[in-house]
Amino acid sequence: MFRDGKFHVIPSVRSIRYLEQALQGQEEWIMLGCPHIGNLKEMVQVCHQAGKKVIVNHELVGGLGADKVAFQFLKNMYLVDCVMGSSNSKLGLVRKENIRTIRRIALEDSYSLQVAFRSLKETKYNAIELRPAWYGIEFLKEFKKQNDTEYILGGFVNTKELVDAAYKAGFSAVATSSVELWGYEPEGK
Repeated sequence: MFRDGKFHVIPSVRSIRYLEQALQGQEEWIMLGCPHIGNLKEMVQVCHQAGKKVIVNHELVGGLGADKVAFQFLKNMYLVDCVMGSSNSKLGLVRKENIRTIRRIALEDSYSLQVAFRSLKETKYNAIELRPAWYGIEFLKEFKKQNDTEYILGGFVNTKELVDAAYKAGFSAVATSSVELWGYEPEGK
């Protein structure tokens, strides 16, 4: 997905009041966690004008459906660069629209881990987000054995130590809504 060999600290903008701060940073990707169908187009335009690429979680876009037409809108009307979600079938529809995909995997228990491993054999993604942070770090090596793609760490990435640990573990990126971490460079980079 990134294909640049860099480690990314992706601002996850959960409140529109922080969008300007994210736009001023050096990171080329921004995750919009607060849009609805009424403001998404304008938010994406503002990001693109600032030279940023936009990731949205289709499950969090208010008023957006989860069918083929919704994903066509994300590509053709809203012009998003990447779509994140937790459903294999929905991300399959997104991929048919030639949009980058990020599979979001919540590590809740050993069963969710087994289900995730099975599903990774069936489908390819541009990246996979593992969450919450400490479990993602703990299980990254096992995930890479199942699917050797780029990995993003998400969910409670709220300290510099966690960003450093993600970098050392081999993640390509972290996504964080902790504004104080936007622009942080991990130790040892």
